Amino acid sequence: MRYPLKAVFGFFFLLLVASGLPPPAPAGEANMPTVRFVQSGRTASSWPLFVAEEKKFFQKNGIYVEEIIINGGPNTTRAVLSNTIPIGRINPDYIIEAMEKGAKVKIVSGALEKIPYDVVARPEIKTGADIKGKTVGVDSLTGGTTLMLGEVFEKAYKISPKDYKLLVVGTSPQRYAALKGGSVQVTFMGPPFNLRARQDGFTKLTTFHEHLGPIQFVVQFANDDYLKSNRAEVVKFLKGMAEATRWLYDPKNKEEALAIYNKVLKSTREAAEADYRYLVEEFKPFPVDGAISKQSIEKTFELREKAGKYEGKKPPPYTNYVDVTLVEEAKKQLGWK
Repeated sequence: MRYPLKAVFGFFFLLLVASGLPPPAPAGEANMPTVRFVQSGRTASSWPLFVAEEKKFFQKNGIYVEEIIINGGPNTTRAVLSNTIPIGRINPDYIIEAMEKGAKVKIVSGALEKIPYDVVARPEIKTGADIKGKTVGVDSLTGGTTLMLGEVFEKAYKISPKDYKLLVVGTSPQRYAALKGGSVQVTFMGPPFNLRARQDGFTKLTTFHEHLGPIQFVVQFANDDYLKSNRAEVVKFLKGMAEATRWLYDPKNKEEALAIYNKVLKSTREAAEADYRYLVEEFKPFPVDGAISKQSIEKTFELREKAGKYEGKKPPPYTNYVDVTLVEEAKKQLGWK
């Protein structure tokens, strides 16, 4: 069962966090352990997860995954910090920030090691110079993607944060709606919304990857208490994700992968094919085995250092924040090197 974000859930979630009570356990499937998993929205960037759900790779490995959507990176992070939902998927900057304030969580695997975002603007904005004085839609004022966006603007257009205003409007669907509605003039978005924006006449200014290169964009992370008591379930989750990613990258599965995309995202064949060509055949941002890329995660810390997070000190090693043994165990159980 999958739950869309609704006001009633948000109220219920706040009650759980405030009371400190554990959430009710879902029924699961065929007496399998249920792993509750949270992400902030459903886009093409979660394609391997959709494959794992629809092809039952999680059940093959002995668990049932209950996917829950909570809008916004900070809210997604809080759900895992509180152990209300023990595993989540978000930009690592949120997790690193929380851990540096004492949160008991760990990054357990990589989900995207390259960032498939375009910078998109309203039609009247033709060049990067036109961004000055405009309002830019973001998902948070200080999160990882906002740091990345600032780096892109500086490298591509030599403009700094004082040259534009930020407005928090949410994830890619909300940012696209804000762009269409005119409350922001510039924003960033990934598949399928960047394609829709171009089709609707909005201006694609540049891409994140062009100026940032490989960067750890999205990771899976888990609550420490859950890891201690449910390590086997986390490894099973990672095995399901790894098998789904390998399946997605296999060309012989293209038609079924497109069907899964259309079923989950309620999209068109044209959009599915465009995203498949970009994400699966060309850009390939999904790590096949779920491992954290050293090059990509170190870029995350480089941006945090540049933003003044470490007061002139060198950033700590990324291994302080990542439990690499879980992916290694998953690979060993799968018989992968």
